[in-house]
Order: sequence, then C-alpha cells, then structure tokens
Amino acid sequence: MPANFHQARVVAFMTSFKTWIRSLLLIALLIAVGCSYGGPSYSLSPASGTVSMDGKPVANAVVVFHSESAPIASAITDSSGQFQLATGTHGEGIAIGDFLVQISSNAETKDSSGKAISIPIVYSENGVEVVKIAQGGENSFAFNLKSRPKSGDYLSNNPLAEP
Repeated sequence: MPANFHQARVVAFMTSFKTWIRSLLLIALLIAVGCSYGGPSYSLSPASGTVSMDGKPVANAVVVFHSESAPIASAITDSSGQFQLATGTHGEGIAIGDFLVQISSNAETKDSSGKAISIPIVYSENGVEVVKIAQGGENSFAFNLKSRPKSGDYLSNNPLAEP
C-alpha cells in the first residue's frame, strides 16, 4: 500500500478523534449548565432559638419558618430545646423578611425528663407567630408553647393558608 494511504488514514483518524473530543466537551458543558441552579439567590442571616412547652425544653420538635417570598427554613430542636435554622440547598441561616413560624412534634419529641410529648396541632396548622428576620440582626427567638393552648397562645388563622 502506498505511504500516502496510511498518512490519509492517520489524518482522518486524528480529525475524527478531535471531533469526538470536542463533542464530549460540548456535551459536558451543556450538562453542567443545564444542571446548575438558576433560581434566585438569597442573602442568609443566622437565626436560632428555643422551644419549650409549659416552661420545659422540648427535644426533637420540628421548627419551620414559612414565607411567601423566600425559601423555607427549618430545624429540629436538640435535647435542651435549642435550634439553628438552615434553608435547604441554600445553607445555614434564613432569608430576610417576614416568616410564619410553625412547630410540630414527631415520634421522637420529648420533654426535658425524656417523656414523649405531643405538641398541640394548632401550633403547626395555624402557626405560633409571624416573625421578622433582619439582615445582621440578633434573630434569636424563644417559643414557649402550652400543652393546653388558649386563644391568643397561637395565631387565630394561618396567614399563608389558601382562602
């Protein structure tokens, strides 16, 4: 076979190999761009607090801060009733603005003596209160729930509920 034939095959192979590599790089770039988070970004402020019921710390209570214009922030209380909010994929902290606070129990919720307790449902359905999160502010909250709540111990209606 003539030498030109082999040279032509090598050149053809190198050309197709370069095209193949370029195609792979383009696909990888498109995947990276397509999978990146393109939603709004939020400035987060640290926020923490405590949850107690009838004056006693509540362990493993579910604390959720809801807003109509910002991502949800949540936490689970530790054994002393303390919590530190985090906002899903955005990280530690909470966005700035007004938030409805809802607190509920789960199978692990206990009082300071280790006894299983149930947080009244009005604190999760209606909410405990609406709080304002400030940029660079203290953003520390104390929620003292009642095992037998009366009107005024919780919000009379959920401001975020559908009419």
